[in-house]
Amino acid sequence: MNVDRKELLRYVGGGEPDEAMNARIDEAIAAATAAAQPRSCFRRFSYDGRTLGGVYDPESRDVAELLRGCKEAFLFAATLGGGIERETEKAFARGSLGALLTDAAASCLIESYCDDECERIAKEENVTLTLRFSCGYGDYPLTHQREVCRLLDTQRRIGLYVGENSLLMPRKSVTAIAGVIAHSYSPTDRRGHTADKCAKCAALSCPYRRSPASYPEEKK
Repeated sequence: MNVDRKELLRYVGGGEPDEAMNARIDEAIAAATAAAQPRSCFRRFSYDGRTLGGVYDPESRDVAELLRGCKEAFLFAATLGGGIERETEKAFARGSLGALLTDAAASCLIESYCDDECERIAKEENVTLTLRFSCGYGDYPLTHQREVCRLLDTQRRIGLYVGENSLLMPRKSVTAIAGVIAHSYSPTDRRGHTADKCAKCAALSCPYRRSPASYPEEKK
């Protein structure tokens, strides 16, 4: 689990940081990392082309396309815990810039943690996973977070629950779905979870959307 400084800068508006800003970024990364208490859980389902295990229908054309050809899929959830919120509040008391940087560092950390955990799951289960795709991406309804959390029993297992407006609590948390490709583990498969999610999302006006030029290059 680490913070990609380029990603952090993208979250806060980009630009080339000076020495003073780099020092503030270092402080924010250290504070967010120390406050994080990462936990995750997952569940493996059969997939019949529409539902997972006959108990969950994502109701999404984008998810159906993601899982095309898959016979199984995982539901996944992860959180950095409530300490991140408390650390951000402390940073805000010292100034809005510190809070902004701490929040951005935490956003980078949860994505990095999810990547690490999906890689671990793939190795342990000896599978290759598709792109990780979350509620709220494309036409996959954000309201499905509640059902995903119920199926994973996230509140009991990792302290993650769904609050108002279908938002996850603690905030720096993720739910996602990923398909199982029909062969054993391969870290270089282009359909793996490291593929850029922005390329699959229809939210063209998202302020955090990457341009195609920034998508990760395919490994040779």
